[in-house]
Amino acid sequence: MGTEKKLIDLEYNLICDFIKLRHELGLSQQKMADECGIIREMIAVIENQKKHPQINTLIKILEPFGYTLSITKIKED
Repeated sequence: MGTEKKLIDLEYNLICDFIKLRHELGLSQQKMADECGIIREMIAVIENQKKHPQINTLIKILEPFGYTLSITKIKED
């Protein structure tokens, strides 16, 4: 698999995990945005993969809910 494809897949998986977490927390995009002090459109942009999310933005969103990002080993197929 090419490097670009791997990066796209890794980012896609991160966004899927982000959406899954929001659903597990029972939050709408608006409620999540309100809780972390950003606009709802930022959540939508991340979830719709309109822009590459910045690390500090993801941390700012996740932190109020007790989550953060971490580095993990990539599982080889």
